[in-house]
Amino acid sequence: MAITIATFIYLLSIPLWLLVWYSATGFKLMRHNPLLMIPFFLSLAYLAGNAILLEVFTETSGATYEESRIQAITDRAMIAAQAMASVLIVATIVYGLSIKRVPLHFIRFMVYSFIALLGVVAPILWIPAEQAGLFFVLRHFQATALNFGLFLCVAGIIMLLRDLVTHGDAQISLTPVDPMMRCHEDDQAADRRAGVAARESKPATER
Repeated sequence: MAITIATFIYLLSIPLWLLVWYSATGFKLMRHNPLLMIPFFLSLAYLAGNAILLEVFTETSGATYEESRIQAITDRAMIAAQAMASVLIVATIVYGLSIKRVPLHFIRFMVYSFIALLGVVAPILWIPAEQAGLFFVLRHFQATALNFGLFLCVAGIIMLLRDLVTHGDAQISLTPVDPMMRCHEDDQAADRRAGVAARESKPATER
């Protein structure tokens, strides 16, 4: 019974992944950024692969083993959450200092990833120790959500890298600058602009 439920979870997650990807405008973005095909198809491959493995290996393990596997899922979710936090810091610097616009596609992918990881994987569901089948179902349910979160995060990183390449000529400096030096440089730049404007405004006979 537990294997049947877990298999149904994976089979149901395939059209759900297509719906989530469509909601994140992933299909539209793939036309201009083929790299997005990598997380899209890898997610489908993992979901289908897990469903096939459940049909090949038709035995469940004990509660102790299943609980240890859930711990492995938790560790991977923590790594993914830390990676997303790092990506958000980089995105804040890039978009705030150079691009200066709201990264709608990046934000959409990251929000969906946070929902999958923190809203589905992180919450705790207490299961009696003797109910190994429920542990089995919970592990595969969380594995599905973890795959969603990981590949949505990868898609968001791809969008961030695309913006970095597109705006690669932007000058970003994190070195502290003396305000007085900055004012002096601004004054020199203003004087140069004023000189150029004055020369351009002279009549042709005076040049």
